[in-house]
Amino acid sequence: MPGNKGLFATLIDTNFDHMVTVKMIKLIYRLELMVITLLAIVMAWYGLAFLQWNTTLGIMTLIATPIVWLFLVLISRMALEFLVNQFKISEYLRAIKDKI
Repeated sequence: MPGNKGLFATLIDTNFDHMVTVKMIKLIYRLELMVITLLAIVMAWYGLAFLQWNTTLGIMTLIATPIVWLFLVLISRMALEFLVNQFKISEYLRAIKDKI
């Protein structure tokens, strides 16, 4: 296996020996966390606004906010872990092929 390359060297690798997705997955996950957190903040804001005209709806929204946040983070993490796992399988199969 060739050595570790930087992001730019990986982008111009025409043999596709190195994957750029694996290098960018941390950034993608951080961006998803920021978007999900902003969504939860907006949802909580609406929950507080709902309290003024419908207390039950406001309380339900405020209770649902952390549950929705947790669910979205979990789904996002599972999808990204699946993606990374597919790339790891590819790397391990390449290493096995190179040994044979």
